[in-house]
Amino acid sequence: MPLAVKQAPAIRSARESSAFAGSSARFVPLYLGLARIAALSLWRPQRRARAAPGRVPGSMRILFVAGIFPPDRGGPASYVPKVAAALVRRGHHVEVICLSDIVRRADADHSFLVRRIRRGQFWPLRVVATTFGIWRAARLHDLLYVNGLGFESAVAALLAGRPTVHKIVGDYAWERAVGRGWFTGTIDQYQRSPKNWQLRFIDFIRTFPLRLAHEIIVPSQYLRRIVNGWDIPAEKIRVVPNAIAARTRSDSASLPSWPGRTLITVCRLVPWKGVDGLIRLLPELPETRLVIAGDGHSRDELQALSHSTGVESRVLFLGDVPQDAVTAYLTQADAFVLNSSYEGLPHVVLEAFAARTPVIATAAGGTGEIVQHNITGLLVPVGDSAALKSAIEQLWREPELGRRLANEAAERSREYFDFNAMVASTEETLRAVMSGNRASNTVQTETV
Repeated sequence: MPLAVKQAPAIRSARESSAFAGSSARFVPLYLGLARIAALSLWRPQRRARAAPGRVPGSMRILFVAGIFPPDRGGPASYVPKVAAALVRRGHHVEVICLSDIVRRADADHSFLVRRIRRGQFWPLRVVATTFGIWRAARLHDLLYVNGLGFESAVAALLAGRPTVHKIVGDYAWERAVGRGWFTGTIDQYQRSPKNWQLRFIDFIRTFPLRLAHEIIVPSQYLRRIVNGWDIPAEKIRVVPNAIAARTRSDSASLPSWPGRTLITVCRLVPWKGVDGLIRLLPELPETRLVIAGDGHSRDELQALSHSTGVESRVLFLGDVPQDAVTAYLTQADAFVLNSSYEGLPHVVLEAFAARTPVIATAAGGTGEIVQHNITGLLVPVGDSAALKSAIEQLWREPELGRRLANEAAERSREYFDFNAMVASTEETLRAVMSGNRASNTVQTETV
């Protein structure tokens, strides 16, 4: 017995060493790849951005970096191609490098070059391939405008000697922690919460690129405060509110006929969007159906919930739909609802404004910066299902109120959230970074 006790630590130590070695081996491709990038940056001289033939004096060569890009859906996938095209029209050379499920895809319809990196690789190899690809492209550009892949972009830009501007529309660390089950609270709670080593690590992955960035663009004052809380200097953070360009509407996108009222939500199907709360309200809202446009890993749970609550026949899951179809669906609904517990500055609310669809939203994050209660929409407290139900019933009882809110929202949205103004502010920030100056941080997000 004493012999067994004496041997236990040695056995345990051997097992731990073996486990550590096995875990470390998984990162060998990552280490070797990063070493390769570092070696190349030392052995091959860094090139200055080459002047393109016929380059307009004062124009910039801008490398957009994105984690998602069409045909992907989501905020950056909508934002990047439209802003990139607008900057091309302003005389700049633009190239986009992005992750993609389909690498060989026809992108000739864009006015800029698109380089795609396969998303489905073993992740250490993908990190290496992405960093190397961004580094190679960055050497031929003046600066990087980063809309995803922040860590890889920071390393690549550092090796290439190029400045970066990052656009931040959320907290990557909090989203990753919630998605992996490491944290269950809200984004605001996450900022104040004590962190274990896992959370500290993803915080580092999130914040390290921003410390190296020359400027950071956020869409709301709310996100400016969040990012400033990561020990990022406030003078480096610029608020440029989201805006939407003119939309085309798909004539083929039509909802099935319904005799009652139609409530629509457009979002990723993730826990903080509160779609489950909307489904739970339906038994108390007879003659109301809920249309859900969007997809995500919570879809199976939400479909099961609609079945268990007996409202399956009144919940329509549209799945992932193209942007022109979203616009068409919004115009066919009686009201748009966003029951989220977190938003940076919800782009989809601006879409609803443009479609002249009455908006009901929770006062989460930056939502209150674009929705003014009882003027451009109805705001309710986060997590207050009774207030949400009351707001929906109020619109059903008072259709004239909905029309007034929708019309006022559309008019104010055009004034305060103009697409050309957003592009001009973004261009000013990029130009200031390229010239070594700091952009003005006087842009204010107006409540509409």
